[in-house]
Amino acid sequence: MLLLSGCGAEAKLASGVKLYEVGEYSRSVEKFRKMDFDNRYYRAQASFYLAMSYYNIGQAGRASAYFQRAIRYGFPDPVANFYLGQSLRMREEYEEAIVAYETYLEHDVGNRAALNGVQSCKMALQNSLVTRYVVEENRDLRSRESDYSPAFAGDDFSTVYFSSMRGGDKKKNVNQITGQGSSLIYSSIQDGKGGWEDPIPFVGTTDPVQDDGAASFSIDGKEMFFTRCVYPEQEPKGAVIMVRKRAGGRWGEPEALAFGPDSLIFAHPAISPDGNTLYFVSDMPGGFGGKDLWKVTRSSGSEWSLPENLGVKINTPADEMFPTVRSDGRLYFSSDGLVGYGGLDIFEAVYDSENDGWEIRNPGLPINSPGHDFGIAFRGNREMGMLSSSRGSYRGVEQIYNFELPDIEAILRGQVVDESGDAIERASVRVVGNNGINQTASTSSSGAFTFVLKPGATYIVMVSADGFFNGKIDFSTLGMDESDEFDREITLKAVDSVNE
Repeated sequence: MLLLSGCGAEAKLASGVKLYEVGEYSRSVEKFRKMDFDNRYYRAQASFYLAMSYYNIGQAGRASAYFQRAIRYGFPDPVANFYLGQSLRMREEYEEAIVAYETYLEHDVGNRAALNGVQSCKMALQNSLVTRYVVEENRDLRSRESDYSPAFAGDDFSTVYFSSMRGGDKKKNVNQITGQGSSLIYSSIQDGKGGWEDPIPFVGTTDPVQDDGAASFSIDGKEMFFTRCVYPEQEPKGAVIMVRKRAGGRWGEPEALAFGPDSLIFAHPAISPDGNTLYFVSDMPGGFGGKDLWKVTRSSGSEWSLPENLGVKINTPADEMFPTVRSDGRLYFSSDGLVGYGGLDIFEAVYDSENDGWEIRNPGLPINSPGHDFGIAFRGNREMGMLSSSRGSYRGVEQIYNFELPDIEAILRGQVVDESGDAIERASVRVVGNNGINQTASTSSSGAFTFVLKPGATYIVMVSADGFFNGKIDFSTLGMDESDEFDREITLKAVDSVNE
C-alpha cells in the first residue's frame, strides 16, 4: 500500500515538474499549489518547484516563502539557498539574504553569482550608488499587465515601441507561462503636450501560444529585430530572433534568424548603430551558466558570423539579458548575477580595446531598484529615456518608467555697484570659462545680471562701464554635484575719483 502511495505521489509531482520544465510557470503554480503530500520528500520537491515558478514570474515574496519551506522539509539541492538569497534581496531583506548566500557558498565555494549576491546586499545596506536620476512611471503607457522593453527607431523619438501583455482579461487569451495576456509589440505616438497617445498593436497576435517582444531597430529605421516565442504543448521550445525589413514605407513579413537549434533560446536582439553587430541572449553551450550575452557580426548582406560569447566580465552563472545599444555604441544589459540592488539590475558596458575587455558600471539608484530593472532606451546621447521595472509590484508586473538626469546648473546672480554702493546701469558683463563658455550681458537699472553656467569649470567675470575702471572676479563650479545659486557683488572705481 505504501509503495502504491509513493507511485501516485511521484506521478502527481511529475505532472507539475513537466509544466515547469516546458516553461509554463503560471500553470505549474496552479498545479503545485493544489498538491498536498504526507511525505517530507515530496513536500520539499513540490515547495521548491512552486518557489521556482513564482521566482520566474517575478513574485519574490511568495518565492522566498516556498524556498524556505523546501529547505525546512529537507530539499537536498543547495541551489535552493541561492535562489532564496535572490528572492530575499528583491524583498530588501538583505541580512537574511546574506545568510542564504553564505549557506549556498559552503557547498559551491567561489560561486561568482553568490559572492556578488553577498556584496550586493552589503552595498544596499550602505545605501551607496545613489544618483541624481529622476525616475517616474509613464502612466500613459500603463496597463494592468506587464509593459516592458521600450525602444525607439533611429533618431525618431516621437514614437515609442514597447512590449506588453495587456489583453489577457479573457481566459482563452491567458498565457500559460505568465498568467497574463500574450506579449505583443505596441507603438505609441507622442502628442503635442508631451504625453503619449493610446498604444496600438504593431507586431504580434493575441494567440496565447505565441509571444513577441523586445524590439530593436537599426539606426536608419529600416530593420526591426525582435524575439518570438512559440509554446508547443508537449515539449520545451526555445525562442527565435526575427527580423522585419521596411522598404518603400512598408514593413515586410518577419523572417527567422537561425543561430542554432530551435530547442535553445535566442532572444532579446540589440543591433549596433553601424548595423554590423547583433547582440542577443542565449542558453547555448559554451556559456558561463544561466542565460548569457552573445554577439554575431556581418560584413555584408544578411550573412551572420558564428555566435561569440561576450566573456566572463559580463556573463555570470546567473542570467544576463535584455541588451540594448546606445547611439554612441555603449552596451546596456541586465543581470541578476553581477553586483546590484535586487533582481535584474541594468548595467553599462564599454569595450576597452587597449585592455581587450569590457568595463562594467552599475548606474545605481534610482535607475535600478530591488525589483527587476531592464530594457533601457535612451533618447540618443541625452541622459533621458525610458526603462521597464517591476519595482513596487507584488505581482511581479513590469511597467514603463521615464528617466532623466537633470542638468546641474550654477546660477550666478550679481550686481555691479560703485564705491558708494549705488547700482551701475548698462555695465557690460562678460563671463569666460575654461570649458569654452563666453557670454556677455548688460546690467539692469538695479545693476543686476544673471548667468546660467555649467559645473566642473572655472570662470572669469569681467565688467566694464563708462566712467569706471574695469573690474573682475573669479568664479568656480568645480566639485558641484547639484544645482545651486550664487550671489556676487562687483564694485567698480570711478575714473573721476582717482583723478581727484
